[in-house]
Amino acid sequence: MSRTLDPRAWLVWMLAASLPALIGRNPFVLVATLLAVLGARAAWGTAPRVASWRVVVRLAVWFAAIAVLFNLLTAHAGDRVIAELPAHIPIIGGILTVNALVYGLLSGLALVTLVLIGTTVAAVLDWTSLLRLLPPRLTLLAVAGSVAWAMVPQTIAAYAEIREAQLGRGHRTRGVRGFVPLLVPLLAGGLERSFLLAEALEARGFGAQPATPPPWSRGQSILTGCGLTAATIGAYLLAVGQPLAAIVLVLAGSVAFAIGSRESRSALQIQRTRYREIVWARPEWIITGAAAVVLAVEIAVLAVDPAAFAYDPYPSLAAPPVNLPLLAALGFLLAPALVTP
Repeated sequence: MSRTLDPRAWLVWMLAASLPALIGRNPFVLVATLLAVLGARAAWGTAPRVASWRVVVRLAVWFAAIAVLFNLLTAHAGDRVIAELPAHIPIIGGILTVNALVYGLLSGLALVTLVLIGTTVAAVLDWTSLLRLLPPRLTLLAVAGSVAWAMVPQTIAAYAEIREAQLGRGHRTRGVRGFVPLLVPLLAGGLERSFLLAEALEARGFGAQPATPPPWSRGQSILTGCGLTAATIGAYLLAVGQPLAAIVLVLAGSVAFAIGSRESRSALQIQRTRYREIVWARPEWIITGAAAVVLAVEIAVLAVDPAAFAYDPYPSLAAPPVNLPLLAALGFLLAPALVTP
């Protein structure tokens, strides 16, 4: 398969994979999700943009390690004491427990899992196809967001080139001042790319007001805003363990957003040149179907047994619960490995 996949399939897969790390800290669920994501990422590792996101993953690992250490030194609670620091030391003075270490490790694992999911989808997603799927009212915002997101791997690649060039000149990074010869040309190159991109967008009329403004009513704008707000609140309620209210709000928000963003027949449509139509074929059905199964099981388990996702090592350290149907369903997240290019 040489074509790119429909971005909607990747977005559904990302939602199903991100949900366990967002709503709980059960180690079995987190490890199962991480293994499935690593399998899908390895299968799509031949994509040219996957390698450009490795620096972001390394930064996430460093931040996770710092978070583990911070939680160990500041969370003075639990029944498994490792050591005790003098109480007169600000913030970190007190007992150091295995409970705090375990919770820090689980939080760091959730962070790394979410970063791996986001970077994998960002590397394989066809942003051009995604822009075509958005309503015309969101075109300007979507273009600006995709440009900003695309700048991340470009900046990482530019930093690697500058570092190699400076190393060829004998530069050695020693201390904070050693980064100045790297950051200054990186900032200058970023500004230059930004100016060139802004001029190119300006030359193509990006952001210009149409000669005949489309008849969008204030009611449509209010519906669009209410739809996005309801969907956001629904996602929060799902994260805190209220699935029924979350589903109702997400569905209501989706309907309001669809009505608010719908274009009238007399509206001025933004003309888009398409050299290739988006195709929904067997690979998209495989990924979307598998992700839908995972989502259905996750929501059902969240409604029936919310403790399957949750785990709290405070105040006493105990074995986390195991939900075998949920762990088996998470294996369907490996579906992208079946449709690799």
